[in-house]
Amino acid sequence: MFKLMKYFIKQTLVAFYVVGQTYRVQKQIIKKNQIISKENFEFDEDEFEAFIKSCFVENTQTYVSTVIDTFNQGCVDSCSHSRYKELGIKIDNIKILCLKNYSIFIGMYELNQFQKEMKKFQVDYVFSPYLALIFNNKKVKNGIYILYTDSFVALLIYEDENKPKYSNLYKFEIDTTEDIESEDEENIEDIEDIESLEDIESLEDIEDIEELDNIEEDEEDIEEDSLEELSEEPLEKSDIKEEIINFKNEIDTIDFIKNSIKDYYENYSDNFLEKGYLFYDGDISDKFIKNIQDEMFLDIQQEKIEILDMLNDLALKEINV
Repeated sequence: MFKLMKYFIKQTLVAFYVVGQTYRVQKQIIKKNQIISKENFEFDEDEFEAFIKSCFVENTQTYVSTVIDTFNQGCVDSCSHSRYKELGIKIDNIKILCLKNYSIFIGMYELNQFQKEMKKFQVDYVFSPYLALIFNNKKVKNGIYILYTDSFVALLIYEDENKPKYSNLYKFEIDTTEDIESEDEENIEDIEDIESLEDIESLEDIEDIEELDNIEEDEEDIEEDSLEELSEEPLEKSDIKEEIINFKNEIDTIDFIKNSIKDYYENYSDNFLEKGYLFYDGDISDKFIKNIQDEMFLDIQQEKIEILDMLNDLALKEINV
């Protein structure tokens, strides 16, 4: 009877994840399992806390979900504790979610700390980023799946088509709210000269983004076309900061993918990867896709997805269980 009542009552679903100090949020109003309205927002922490409170005032049937991007989590190709022991994973310190013939795990300490931080937002559901990749499983053998966001990268490799054999996650360390600006034009001009990954090693100054000092307002000698590789139009300093962050994130992602594939071949399987899928939330460059393909020696199919949509979809499934 309770499930039937819920079917006819309006429900508010709020999904969010954090990039730097920005809360990206989606609010859905659901009735009879159908979306009757959907809005996206960006807030700072105080604004988001006030927003959540207003949602509960508006509708007590409000459910809040988010994604946890801590390092100590992954997928295992079994639900058996003996398999965890084979992989050197201590089961006393993790929480395991069994999904048919494989499982997702997360460290209890990290989960508890995260839940404490999220308590003020009244979070109901905390989802692993791997669920977004499992959600998009294309049912192919020897396939690699990559989820790219402005906050983290998650990766799954399937040896067979039904369960992941390998998982890895990388969280970007750069705070997108910091005032990252160029000391002089050389750091920006270096970026436009990059034609391949071999050129990346020359960008030693970019690696220490935290040390880039302020651009003097009277530096009028920076030519507009020095950013041609980054944008078709001249950029403001805030746009330059964002482009540098995105550029470095793409470099870190390619490094992460290369190291993950190497680890997979050395420690998990000698079956060569045949297909690749890149799911991204936000924007990516064509050069980024090409560099990934060149490094992996296989074609990558790319697909834009909405993480917030998926979080709300997963939350609705949990509500209806």
